[in-house]
Amino acid sequence: MKRNDLRSIDLNLLVVFEALIQECNVSRAAEKLSLGQPAVSAALVRLRKLFNDPLFLRVGRRMVPTPRALSVAQTVGPALDCVCTAISNAKI
Repeated sequence: MKRNDLRSIDLNLLVVFEALIQECNVSRAAEKLSLGQPAVSAALVRLRKLFNDPLFLRVGRRMVPTPRALSVAQTVGPALDCVCTAISNAKI
């Protein structure tokens, strides 16, 4: 993917993805993000299309990340940290 292709992607989805990885629960992720559960569920649908993977499988009351989700999580967290740092540094 080229950087220019990022224009078609809602980068806020990555924030939702990170919350889902941390919480393994749609409702708790929604609460953490101050969003409604339907909004996080809708974001998960979009994330699944974006990554062409289910990302999380329901096991009981938990959402268990797929191997692809775990792989993505290793790069998404640091990428979001870089974006936060860049924006924080720009405000100084």
